Amino acid sequence: MSFQPHTHRTKNRRMISVCALLVLLVSALGPRPVLAQTYVSAEPIPSPAVVGDANLAKIESLGYSNLELWSQRLLNDCHVVQNVIESLSAHGAITTVTPWNTRYLVAAGGFQAVTDPSYVFTMKDSGPGAVSAADVTVLDNALGYVLNQGGTAQFSPYNQKAYDFSLDYAIVTLPGVLTGEQAKEFFDHLGTIDPALWSGTYAGFTQIDAANSPLNNSMLFLKPAAPKREFIDGLYAAVTTTPYATYTPLGNNGQPTTAKAGIAFPGNDWIAYPNGDGYLANLGNPSAALLTDLASLRRQHLQAVSNLLSAIDKGNVAVYLNNQFRCPR
Repeated sequence: MSFQPHTHRTKNRRMISVCALLVLLVSALGPRPVLAQTYVSAEPIPSPAVVGDANLAKIESLGYSNLELWSQRLLNDCHVVQNVIESLSAHGAITTVTPWNTRYLVAAGGFQAVTDPSYVFTMKDSGPGAVSAADVTVLDNALGYVLNQGGTAQFSPYNQKAYDFSLDYAIVTLPGVLTGEQAKEFFDHLGTIDPALWSGTYAGFTQIDAANSPLNNSMLFLKPAAPKREFIDGLYAAVTTTPYATYTPLGNNGQPTTAKAGIAFPGNDWIAYPNGDGYLANLGNPSAALLTDLASLRRQHLQAVSNLLSAIDKGNVAVYLNNQFRCPR
């Protein structure tokens, strides 16, 4: 999705001035150009291969709002994400990630009928002061390792050649601030229209700040295993039955279509590789000190998961999250 400027040959300065004025008006009133960005999504809910299916079911039974609060406590109180960035930076594994080109927050991520809170990064990936593609990959894999994930996602909606392969996508935007609960509600609504786009193979979305919006009020849906036409028709039907929702991109005929994103899905099979080799192999040439740091951060995350499970077993989750939460050491 890009807006291409139109150029015209002119015969005199007056026509040049008129065209310049029109350009200024279009710039002021029309759509603003989109900054090139990469998004990374890695959630703190651990893989069932790490904690077991029964424990994952306990965690998921808490509902989105409780899991969102837990994720916020880990992010803001325990600095689970910042610790990973600082460790990678301190050991020279990443060199271009800064507060000026990278921001992150807790946002919704849906995958195969389940919507969980996730740590979603918005990273400037081109121009002066951009994050390098190599650093995006290292950070994504380090997060997947520390957060005990089966898989993570990194994608550039504005550069289909950015990562491992390209994939069709579409964006749904709602007015105002979009909460995680509202994003989940829309995803579940999509499932009533076409289950293949909700619970089917690879069906999912990530809540993002499309077009650099400060409201974080968009959901980017990557095309699942369903056919492209089914993906477009089902998602557009969900949009047209949701008040004030909008769909992009639209073709020149005004009909819904898709765009291409550059995609990578780093992951690890924790059963086959219990030490996280699938992620660690993508960290470049990590030092022993860095690997020790990341292993320590991973153990802290597992302790945080264990503490949450203990609160569930004791039946005092609300008290734990609001009053008794402590960061693991």
